[in-house]
Amino acid sequence: MSIIIHPRPSPIAAAMYMLRDLDADVIVLHGPSGCCFGPARLLEKEGVKIVTTALSDNELVFGGEGRLSKVLKRVDELFNPHLIGVVGTCASMIIGENLKKAAIEAGVIEKCLCCSVHSGSGDNTVGAIEVLKEATNAGLITQDEYERQKYMLEMAALVERRRGTARSEYIGNCQGDDPNMVARQILRTLRDGGDVACILNAKKETAFIYADTLLALSDAKKGKSGNLRFIANLDPNVGLPRIRSYSKEILRELSCKGIFIERITGGLDEYPVSGERATEYIMEVKPDLAIILGIPHAVAVEGKIRTVAVSSGTRATYNLKSLGYDYVINERHAHRASLGNRRICKSILGESIRMVSREDKG
Repeated sequence: MSIIIHPRPSPIAAAMYMLRDLDADVIVLHGPSGCCFGPARLLEKEGVKIVTTALSDNELVFGGEGRLSKVLKRVDELFNPHLIGVVGTCASMIIGENLKKAAIEAGVIEKCLCCSVHSGSGDNTVGAIEVLKEATNAGLITQDEYERQKYMLEMAALVERRRGTARSEYIGNCQGDDPNMVARQILRTLRDGGDVACILNAKKETAFIYADTLLALSDAKKGKSGNLRFIANLDPNVGLPRIRSYSKEILRELSCKGIFIERITGGLDEYPVSGERATEYIMEVKPDLAIILGIPHAVAVEGKIRTVAVSSGTRATYNLKSLGYDYVINERHAHRASLGNRRICKSILGESIRMVSREDKG
């Protein structure tokens, strides 16, 4: 396998997001102040307080465990947190810092989950698995839940290596197709009596933006002879309490609009497996058009039926185009826009469908 030379997600960031999923009140990054600045700022939209030990040259030479202990004590005084996540960074892990020792010295080890990872630890999923291991040891999740989540994360890494943006040495950038043009193709299929399947195969909180297309399609379908079916990984009984609550809220909103999910394929942390289930179902019903939202490359139906793939990021868009999906929409900033939301929010494709539908009626 060739070395991947384009930027990839970090185990440090994955550890931070998993701590968020476990409802950590504060995350302490043990490293220089700028390490993982982007994810740190984004996670604060979720109500998680992010602090850093801001290691300087001096600590990188002589050690920074004392600094970490002081920061942990101060965090406890300032915020009185129920759960603190402590995450290593490249700098602190390379010099061999002992996160648990510092937490013990600070007197807060009982409320800390310490994750000793750095960006060279491997796949980004390594960071999430390390947090889950510590959460299991602390009794926050069961061994069965740990094994389920670990399997899903390993499957996610495998999907990325086989069909995602980790499958090639360098993946370029692509802005994707014009959303209005794609919306017209979708509505024309419904108007001509075609069978359209909309598959939500999203990852965690991003479902709040991708689910908007279901709302838009449901409204646009009115008065058209075609058939519209919805498939989604919105099982409200799978995953951590936070993730289950996402599914429950989205299902509630969809139900209020009269939208029925024909097939539930799994939970919002199960997109590798739910993608396989969606693939099997789509190949069984053989729609005229499949719209796949979130993690389309986990739903391998391209080349077999006509497809619209919707994902976020120019590299993801390029990859989906190269795999052979017919139309690809770049739902720009889907993750950023989803953070902090607990309701379905407007999406690029959803808004295009609404606009084109209004044009048709006009």
